[in-house]
Amino acid sequence: MSVLQAQVIESLEGLSDESLSFLLNMIEQFMKPQKSISDAKVPSGGIRIGMFRGEKYIADGYDFDEDNTEIAKLFEGAE
Repeated sequence: MSVLQAQVIESLEGLSDESLSFLLNMIEQFMKPQKSISDAKVPSGGIRIGMFRGEKYIADGYDFDEDNTEIAKLFEGAE
């Protein structure tokens, strides 16, 4: 176990079950790679992500990826 993993585990000690459940949910949704994204059935409008999966919150014809280049510029070197 790395030092960083040990620090994360130590920071979780004492948290309520509700807080731990919330953190686990966030990890599962946003941090673990999806195993079978290439095997998934892709609707004709593309892949819906996160909270948009299975719901219609975006107007027809809206290009969800339109600003990706600009967003990438904002986060360059942030790693």
